[in-house]
Amino acid sequence: MTLQIKPLWIVESTYLKMGEELAAVTPAHREWLEQHYKSGLFLVSGRKVDRTGGVILAHADTLQELVDLFDQDPFVQKGCARYRYTAFTPVKRSRMVELEGVPVVE
Repeated sequence: MTLQIKPLWIVESTYLKMGEELAAVTPAHREWLEQHYKSGLFLVSGRKVDRTGGVILAHADTLQELVDLFDQDPFVQKGCARYRYTAFTPVKRSRMVELEGVPVVE
């Protein structure tokens, strides 16, 4: 029996609002992020260097799962951001990353 490797997703946000409008929603967005880190769905995230949005690396089964989840993001609900989703199947990893079924490069 072959282990089915769950895809990883690069989730890229683009800010639709800036300044005070974005800052007002940021605390709720960060709380939303925290709950999905605790569930294990989000692996890493951060703001783009040019501050036009952010990037999240997520571990999910389907695009629909992510779309439904991100529809609950306060940034989406308040019209502050939109998201783009790119799936990939991991085939190698460093020792610093734990992914069941993905071989480590020594």
